[in-house]
Amino acid sequence: MKNKLVYIVVIVAVLLITLAVVSGNLNGNKEEQTTDMTKSSFSSKDKKAGGAYAAFKLLPHLFNRNSVQVVTKPFAKTFEKDSELKFRNNAYILVTNKMFTTENDISAMLDYVSRGNELFIATNTIDPLLEKALGFVTVESNSYQHQPKSVTQRYVDAAVPLDTSFRYNGMFSGSYFKVKDTSHIEVLGYNYKNKPNFIRITYHQKGHLYILLNPYTFSNYFVLHQHNVAALETQLSYLDNDAGNIYWDDFYNSQNSAQSGDFSEWQVLMRYPSMRWALWLALILALLYVLVESKRRQRIIPDKPAFNNTSLEFVDAIGQLYYQQHNNYNLAHKMIIHLLEFVRSRYYLNTNVLNDEFIVALSRKSMIAETEIRTLLQMIHQIQLDAELSDAGLQEFYNRIQQFYLNTK
Repeated sequence: MKNKLVYIVVIVAVLLITLAVVSGNLNGNKEEQTTDMTKSSFSSKDKKAGGAYAAFKLLPHLFNRNSVQVVTKPFAKTFEKDSELKFRNNAYILVTNKMFTTENDISAMLDYVSRGNELFIATNTIDPLLEKALGFVTVESNSYQHQPKSVTQRYVDAAVPLDTSFRYNGMFSGSYFKVKDTSHIEVLGYNYKNKPNFIRITYHQKGHLYILLNPYTFSNYFVLHQHNVAALETQLSYLDNDAGNIYWDDFYNSQNSAQSGDFSEWQVLMRYPSMRWALWLALILALLYVLVESKRRQRIIPDKPAFNNTSLEFVDAIGQLYYQQHNNYNLAHKMIIHLLEFVRSRYYLNTNVLNDEFIVALSRKSMIAETEIRTLLQMIHQIQLDAELSDAGLQEFYNRIQQFYLNTK
């Protein structure tokens, strides 16, 4: 009985410990999910830490209008179809991590602002096309999850005057502006590095464009943290409370890459300064390579040695053989056979009949005078008739044949 009681106590203790561990893990995961903002969507329907559901629901209370229109198409298409955007006194709010637009979007946005409207953009990475069009420069920096409490966003305005800051343990954005021309650009806020990250641009002295390089101020976790809702009220207080129409953009916050619309991949690459310089440099290097390597490169061809007349070598070899035996007629006969074979193979002449016609043809082809050829053939005829030959006659006959071989063409 006592043993059973001990077993029951041990089992209950193990179950309680297991439940405690599981509960702690669940709470830890829940807290981690609540504070994790590394994947912020900034969507008006997202109720997670990185969503913008709370900010979207507060918009009607910040304006006299009680309705907010949600846009789910590119700005250029919306501006083309919605006639209200072509009038003045409208407010358009765009919150996204990275801003991927097209040239048509930028052109439509600037046209919209020039008509006396207001455009509020909150993003970590602004589109270079917009930078170029409005004449400002941004310095991009990484966003990271910050744990210790520090100033997240600070607002300043000498006209109000306003100087207040907000903080929370969430995502920090370090990007900021380099403002050179202050004639139409006014700094309204600073990031945790005390660098300007919130500006107001007056466009054509009619409309205003607000750019905030800290979209996390619209996130649920930031807005609902302590009294940070005042930060949302501060940055949107510059927009007209009596705006005729209020638009919330839910298109660009869903774009993770450049749109495949009315521009090519080449145009996308060329809009980024660093990529543009890299492409031009690669193109210049390719052209230089083509110009330099276009010259023909080939190994030096060695001079071809002159063709040796093997007939002379053969005659010399045979001559040495028969001359040592003093068989002059046989040696001369071999020389005659070799000579006639040379004429047949070199000039394709029939050597059966050595008449005047043969002499003319051989002289024309070999470029040797007819008199020399005639003398040589007479010596051949005489040797064949006599059937004998002295050493002096053999020497003269050898010299004649050698001269023929040397001078022939």
